[in-house]
Amino acid sequence: MTVTDVKALLQLYGIQDPSEVSQMVSLAKAARQRPWWKEAGADAPKLSTYIGLEDGAAELRFYQLLVIPGLLQTAGYARSVLLAGHVTSTDNADSVIAIRMRRQQEVLDRPDPPQIHVVLDEGTLYRTNGNAHIQREQLRHLVRLGRRSNIHIQVLPFRAGLHVLEPAFVVMSFPYGPEFDVVYLEFSNYSPTAQDLGEVLERDELVTPYRDAFARLTQAALSEADSLTFLTRVADELDE
Repeated sequence: MTVTDVKALLQLYGIQDPSEVSQMVSLAKAARQRPWWKEAGADAPKLSTYIGLEDGAAELRFYQLLVIPGLLQTAGYARSVLLAGHVTSTDNADSVIAIRMRRQQEVLDRPDPPQIHVVLDEGTLYRTNGNAHIQREQLRHLVRLGRRSNIHIQVLPFRAGLHVLEPAFVVMSFPYGPEFDVVYLEFSNYSPTAQDLGEVLERDELVTPYRDAFARLTQAALSEADSLTFLTRVADELDE
């Protein structure tokens, strides 16, 4: 819908207050702008959907059994993960990494960043991606991020036992209420050559079990302070 269309509709419905008109016109202009991820080349449908949801979320809750969430990855770690996922083209890897780093900038550094809560399985910390230097750099990066007021990182130790069977999921919440929560399953249709993975669950009866599972995970995991200490210790051990 064009700005002209919006103005015509406002006139039709008798909305003449200058502030309301200005707000609606601004929204119309924003809606017509091409999202940054499209400009950056993230045209795969599922990836675009995920980035769009992530970009508007007020809270993100990650559980990861295998790797560090992309939003918190260093460039070196991201490259190692992509190579493990059979992305063999350098140009393709560089493009994906650039989009991933842009996501971090747009989400983590925006004026009103979302609350981010991450539960990492202990195995994720010891599973070296690339080499010890890359893994050490990644773990120390997590410690720095974990000191931000809006980022909460917890480690689920081996001794905590098994709480979920899904290897990774993200619960996304928005400012409109919990009934609008969605879940993203990154590995729901995994294929070694797939470039557009994942599935979005929207129905409340599908989302609720993941909200409940995440609550169990946070209860079983180490506290935030103990988790940062644990991350630091593992990183220091990699120096040896």
